[in-house]
Amino acid sequence: MTNVTIPDYEFLDLIFLCHAGLAQDAPETPTHYLNQILSRLDAFKYPGVREAVDEYLAEKKYLPEVKIELSK
Repeated sequence: MTNVTIPDYEFLDLIFLCHAGLAQDAPETPTHYLNQILSRLDAFKYPGVREAVDEYLAEKKYLPEVKIELSK
């Protein structure tokens, strides 16, 4: 992976959006804030990110690993 530099002011805005999305009295839904964060992070993409995201979603890597044990 490549190191990406995010300006301090942009990083602070991302933190604010995270906290706003978790606030009980937020004027928007958590999904709104999550979309804002994703949109801003898209500006810092570098080659290979889109492919990594596509693989992550296609292989459903966000789901927990399921262990199945068969009893005898």
